[in-house]
Amino acid sequence: MRIIVDADSCPKQARTFLEKTALRLNIPLEYAANHDIPFFTQNNLFSMTLCPQTEGAADDYIVSKATKEDLVVTRDIPLAQRLVHAGVTVINDRGTVFTAQNVSEMLEERELKLQMQALGVTPKNTWHSYGKKESSAFAVTLDRTLTQLMK
Repeated sequence: MRIIVDADSCPKQARTFLEKTALRLNIPLEYAANHDIPFFTQNNLFSMTLCPQTEGAADDYIVSKATKEDLVVTRDIPLAQRLVHAGVTVINDRGTVFTAQNVSEMLEERELKLQMQALGVTPKNTWHSYGKKESSAFAVTLDRTLTQLMK
């Protein structure tokens, strides 16, 4: 078992908690991204995989390496869908556990938002902050999910 993180968009607070959790539970932690993402703590359990700068390279790497015993952390809904369909456990950094049902609904909602943005109906930049509420939800979900996977 290991934790694989789609690290390109993973917030610093979530990465810090992932590292502490991986150390506490002695679980390997791997970041995958197309640029170097530094670890806050150096440890042999941690690794960073640099993927090519091409579109979807990190996603393809994660899909090719993740197994049903692993946990993947990503915000990327299409990536989550690919992994869930392969039987991999996937959560995002806001505490959502992706399932076959909710990931399809999220993908449809995402596509609708993109279409509305293209038509100018909604603003393109709908930035959402990452604060204590999101960090806390992530911590609870991460602990609960790892506990289930370790049984």
